[in-house]
Amino acid sequence: MDTANHITKKQLPASQDFTFLKGEAIDYVQKHIGSEWTNFNPSDPGMTILDQFCYALTELGYCTDFSIADILTDANGKMEMENQFYDPSEILTTAPYTIDDYKKYLIDGIAEADNVTIVCYNTNVFPFNKVYQVYLYLNPEITDEIQISGLCKSAFYLLNQSRNLGELFNMPMALLPVACWMDTKIVLEKDTDPYTVLLELQNNIRSYVFSKITQAGYDTLKEKGYTAEEIYDGPKLVNGWIVTESLTDKKDTVQGIDLVPVIASTPGVASVSGVQLYQNQIPVPVLQSKINEILVIDVLASFENKKLIVNANGKDLPADTFGPLQIRMDNFNETTAFINNKTSSKAPKSSFRDINTYYSIQNTFPQQYGIGDDTLEDASLPVQVAQSRQLKGYLTLFDQILANQFSQLANVSKLFSFKNALCGAPSDEENFYAVKDKYEQKHLEYPVPYKTFAPSYFYQSLYNVPHIKPLLKDNNAFNYSYGNETPAELLEKSWFDYQQDPYNPYIFGLMKIMEEEKTNLDRRNNLLDHLLARHGEAPKVIDAIIQDTVYTGDKRKDQIILKSLYLQNLGLLSYNRQKAYNYIGAKKIANEVDGNLDVNLPKISANEFGFSNEHTTDFLFKTEQINAKEKLHQQDFNNFSGLELKLNLLFGLKNIYKNFISARLDSQKSPIENLLHTTFYRTIQKASWFTTNRHGSLLLETVLLLNPLKFNLEIIKPNPVNEAYYTIDNISFETVTNLNYVLNATTEAELDSQLQKGYLLFSGTQYPFTAGNRATDGQNDFIKAADSNYSFRITVASGNEKIALDAKVFKKSLLLLFPDFIPSLQTPEFRKRLKQFLTLNLPFNVSYECLFVSIQELETFIPDYMYWYESLRYKDELLPLQTASGDAYRTNTAPSVTLNPVTSALNLIGSLTSILATRNGTN
Repeated sequence: MDTANHITKKQLPASQDFTFLKGEAIDYVQKHIGSEWTNFNPSDPGMTILDQFCYALTELGYCTDFSIADILTDANGKMEMENQFYDPSEILTTAPYTIDDYKKYLIDGIAEADNVTIVCYNTNVFPFNKVYQVYLYLNPEITDEIQISGLCKSAFYLLNQSRNLGELFNMPMALLPVACWMDTKIVLEKDTDPYTVLLELQNNIRSYVFSKITQAGYDTLKEKGYTAEEIYDGPKLVNGWIVTESLTDKKDTVQGIDLVPVIASTPGVASVSGVQLYQNQIPVPVLQSKINEILVIDVLASFENKKLIVNANGKDLPADTFGPLQIRMDNFNETTAFINNKTSSKAPKSSFRDINTYYSIQNTFPQQYGIGDDTLEDASLPVQVAQSRQLKGYLTLFDQILANQFSQLANVSKLFSFKNALCGAPSDEENFYAVKDKYEQKHLEYPVPYKTFAPSYFYQSLYNVPHIKPLLKDNNAFNYSYGNETPAELLEKSWFDYQQDPYNPYIFGLMKIMEEEKTNLDRRNNLLDHLLARHGEAPKVIDAIIQDTVYTGDKRKDQIILKSLYLQNLGLLSYNRQKAYNYIGAKKIANEVDGNLDVNLPKISANEFGFSNEHTTDFLFKTEQINAKEKLHQQDFNNFSGLELKLNLLFGLKNIYKNFISARLDSQKSPIENLLHTTFYRTIQKASWFTTNRHGSLLLETVLLLNPLKFNLEIIKPNPVNEAYYTIDNISFETVTNLNYVLNATTEAELDSQLQKGYLLFSGTQYPFTAGNRATDGQNDFIKAADSNYSFRITVASGNEKIALDAKVFKKSLLLLFPDFIPSLQTPEFRKRLKQFLTLNLPFNVSYECLFVSIQELETFIPDYMYWYESLRYKDELLPLQTASGDAYRTNTAPSVTLNPVTSALNLIGSLTSILATRNGTN
């Protein structure tokens, strides 16, 4: 074999090619300098300077070619990912939104659920048409009714953790098994184990009817050719990903001919005869199941009842051959497939590169120039020292430019961070704090050292350049002694103290000249716009929405602050963008006192709102404090809808309320404690309640107002003489939605049969109806069923039947309430921005109305709202309760307040009706 025993010279990139860089520089000089510089020989000092500068540029070019992963890796070897990038599993996933999303979510969350069927009641009459009924295909081994009920409740709790705006879930149900047999003869291949064949056959038939969904890790799916977009399409999953194409629908009809290829494809089966089917031990041409049922074709039962004939090695096996088979069949659901639980893609490997440390070009000059570290100024003649310092002053300009470029590259992580940087010279800030103890770090001699607002250009000091001290202004400022230092010690101390002074003329002057404020703000704003666009957000749209949101009073700074906050929270806001709050598991907003709910608003203290400049220290905006204050967590989306949280963030609602309260308190001469029971005090109380309990706005889903109520359902069918008339009274919201679905999904013949027997059937439950006759007039408010001549009418039974479903309260899907006494919320600009925001962020099928409520209306509305809100929480003791830490537990030992959900809902509906009657709202 030929071996190349020589070094191959490869062309370097232009940024690392010294010859190319020097040639470009000489060409530029010759083009622009004219006849003033004619000596381009190496002996010319100008060429020596050019050589050193070009060598330094090759180092910079070498560093710029590092991978982004290396550039982002810190000295500890950790790549700076947080607030730089979102993991694909964070930004490509979304809270469950489609039917397939909810299937994945439940299969992952309920270990015993093999598959799921979900029915959307979108053909129901409004407002009962945004309701979902979930059917769980549970592990066939689970037969205990209590355990099944518990799993259904767990699924209900999970669903409400990821419920979307304006939608509701009925209590999930387990699919009811329909016992089926098959009558056929199968011939096994020679020397095949019959046990194994029947187990595999049972598995194949079950998978054909309704397959058990398996989950896989990210790497496994990538190896199978799936893209990241396909893998992450849907909600975040804990136990492995589910690709959408693996979700199959339940088969509700099966013919014998359908099973022939399933049986024939089972390993070990040589041939199969024609298949006859039995349902409930009755021969049928087609197996049929309803929406709430699952066909269970029992292979073992078919064999034991001599319907299935198994021929092995030329002999038919007797029925008792498979006595032990039942034990092995119990383990049928245990999958042997290995599931890689790693659900995220791998981060790229990286290494730390010390880019920021700068080595001065003055160290590489020939010794005769007298500017390097090996020069002793004290041993030189004054004229030589002056010449050296003159040259050093000239070269230091190049050093500063180069050092800043290295610093800019080293701080790319801060340049493209979602968070605004706080310091333009991070390495100098680090050196400053490195010699401070814990006390000194909290009690600094200097105010906000090295701090600036959102720098976009980074730099570093040149204290390590040889003999730089004499060139720096006021370098002898610390040349004072307490009388016990030697001259050498004094010089060392003076130089150290000068470097430790963040306001010495050199470093402070450098900070001031690096960027003009306008240029800095424009650059940072453009960088944030780039980051927004990279995540699919239109910067101009964001600019329009945050137009008048105020933090500092400087519009440019406010834009930067808000865009930074939005990017920091974009992962959660994007994931939960359509999500509603969890009405059964949200945090408390009212305390319990002596067994009663306390709906009194808390007392106000002036100390809570006394600082109008709480966001600034030493005239610098407290970026870190605001980042922490506005940081969203997943629990926030349990207590509030994604829309409310995004609205508060982009509009700065809590800031608006605090400014309003502070301004009112500042204008008041009397102590706030002396103003109890006055309108002024009540106004402050309600403004405080909105900001502390509701993030500045109150979002009501009108379907939740109806959920606790009782209803009457009337059904009519015209006859030649009169009308058949059936009624059922005082039924729940869930029942009326189910019966509405039955009326639309059932044939007329089946409806006739059931109603004549005095009931309607849903999921195995008979709902009794009372039959009667009525005149043929007054049918205008009856609605015709989808596939029959039946018509029906739903009315509200609660509240003495005084509430109409077509009332204005229920016209819109959402009601968004604000107080009308906050001046900033009353401007045309605010309402214009609000309308634009809601149009962009709400699904087209979700309607809304904004209400601006007076102080008098809030007097009754807030207590009614608090009673209603609390009445929905944890109303079933079997549901997991939420602790303060967010953990779930099963029992509640403390006695809880008993609230009547119906009464609470009626009172709140009454308050809203009064508010709407004043026409105090705008669409």
